[in-house]
Amino acid sequence: MKKFKTGEVIFTEGKEGTHAYILKTGKVKITKTIRDTTPRTIATVGQGNIIGEMALIDDAPRAGSAVALEATEAMVITRDEFQQRLDKSDQVISLLLKIYAERLRQQTKNVADHMN
Repeated sequence: MKKFKTGEVIFTEGKEGTHAYILKTGKVKITKTIRDTTPRTIATVGQGNIIGEMALIDDAPRAGSAVALEATEAMVITRDEFQQRLDKSDQVISLLLKIYAERLRQQTKNVADHMN
């Protein structure tokens, strides 16, 4: 388990993703930078949600940043742990996750483009 203080950055857009987080308590905002200068909130998530998983699925840089809106506790899943779980699953599941990540990245980009 990892604890984050209010305002603490959990991960940063554009950086390599090495962990995903399952939120046990607290709230987190996900932001996307618009026109290279303005971070805009694209989602607010809380208990029971997972964040940061896309970078583990497709090895692409973080699509957004995550910041704790309040004291937050999360279970940490490393890239290795995630890959071990994925290796044990059906190949169809792996393919579906990659498609999901690609579609979600495109939707996030579309939302960001419309915020201009």
